[in-house]
Order: sequence, then structure tokens, then C-alpha cells
Amino acid sequence: EGIPDKYDGPSAAQIASYQRMMKLRDGLVNTFVIGGYNVLVAPVVRLFAKNDNNSKDNTSTTTSTTSKAEATGKIEYLRTTIPPNTPRIVDSLMRIHGYQLLVDGLFNADPHGGNFLLLPDGRIGLIDYGATKRLSTNERISACVMFVALQRKDKDKLWQMATMAGYKSKYMNPDVYYKLVQFGYDTWGKEVTGGMNVQQFMDDLKAKDPYYETPDNFVLASFMSVRLRALTLGMNHPVKCSEYWGEIAEAELNRLGLPYESWDEAQLMKYQPELNIQKSDFY
Repeated sequence: EGIPDKYDGPSAAQIASYQRMMKLRDGLVNTFVIGGYNVLVAPVVRLFAKNDNNSKDNTSTTTSTTSKAEATGKIEYLRTTIPPNTPRIVDSLMRIHGYQLLVDGLFNADPHGGNFLLLPDGRIGLIDYGATKRLSTNERISACVMFVALQRKDKDKLWQMATMAGYKSKYMNPDVYYKLVQFGYDTWGKEVTGGMNVQQFMDDLKAKDPYYETPDNFVLASFMSVRLRALTLGMNHPVKCSEYWGEIAEAELNRLGLPYESWDEAQLMKYQPELNIQKSDFY
């Protein structure tokens, strides 16, 4: 059936409400039920247990061990294990890395699960920046345009950027390119793959229109996207990167005085980064 396009479960706010409800329930039960029992009833139970043990000691030399609860007569307090708020964690990770890529222009290209620490207070620790990539200003701005186009499903803009950047394929099919750029930077959900696995999907695109020249400026940005998608899929929370990064990219373009609507051919040429063209043997 393929990978779901995006998470469709309880929201971060709903899970946070559930967590608060569980904490409140534990507090009420511990205070008014267990606490009341331990203060008012446990001493009586302990007294009777002591008398019963003394009676047994007079009639038998057999020793027995008792639990702490049995010895004190108290009930253990309720401590419900509350799962982490996965949607909130995913939202934080996606926005952090989108900001690194599109605003800072300096990002960790290898954000796998081992590079994050979930701290006791709910914060996320980011470690191991061994695969860090710095974008030029024009690369960063071009990435912003690309992710807004992905969010808006602007196939024409993506194709215009591709042809101006030196993308070449056997038939120059814009529909095949659109699938490639979605898969590489945004989502591998079944809306893109049609339910095929990765190998089937890539073989299908290669058969339809093999490419043989393409710039590699954003290879590590794609790798970061793939890593995050794999991580969130493992957390049962599949994502579409453009739903997080498109908003960040559009805000950054507006801050720079370069709103998305202003990106015609002349502006794309003005801000085109220095290209690193790679050739392949797909053709």
C-alpha cells in the first residue's frame, strides 16, 4: 500500500491534554484515595499485622519475609507511565532543521535518531554535527523558493528552476522531474510513489525519462530530508517536509524583500547559485 503521506493521528495539543489529565488523575487518586488510606487506615492495618506476627512467633519458629507494603500497611502511590508527546517532538525537529537550512544556511545533514537526546524536562538535545553543510547565500535563497514551490505544488516553477539549473533528461518530461523533486526533498508517501516501494518507484521513473545531468548543490539538503523522514516514520509519524519548511521559506523570502510571487526568470537568474553539474549514466 505504500507509506502514508503524512501523520493523521492525535495532535500535539491533544496528547498534551491527555498527559495533563493523567497527571491530574494520579494527583487526585494519590491525595484523596491512597494518601487518605495511608494516613488513616494503614496504621490500623500495621497494628493488626504486628499483633498477628507476634502470635505466630509464639507458636512457630519459622521466619518469613514480608514486603515493605505489608510491613507498613501502606499502598504504593500511583505513578502512571506517560508516553512522550511524539507529534510535539516531530514538530520541533522539523522546524529546527528547516530553520537551519533556510534561515541559517548551516545545517546538520545527518539527523538520524542517534543524534538526538530526549531530555528529562522535555527538551531535545542535538549532538554530532560531523556532517554539516554551509550553503551560499544564493543557494539558501534558491532552497527557499524550492520549498515554497513544493508546498504550493507549483510544478511550473520547479520545472523552470530545474531547466535553468542545468537539469537534462532524455525526454525532458516535467511530470517525471516533479516526482523526483518531491521524492528527493519532500515526501515519499503514496501520493508520490503510487504505493510502489523505493526501488520500483525509481525504476519506473528511470524507464519513463532517465536523467543524465543535474546540479548537486542540494544533495545534502535532500539527505537531511530523507534522514528526518526515516526517523519520523520510525516514530509512526510520517511527514511532508514542505508542510513545515514551506512556511519558514516563505517568511524568509518576505523578510529579504523577495516574496515568492516576484520570482520570474530574471530574478531566478539573478540569484542562481554557482552550479555543480554532475553527469550520470542513466541515459
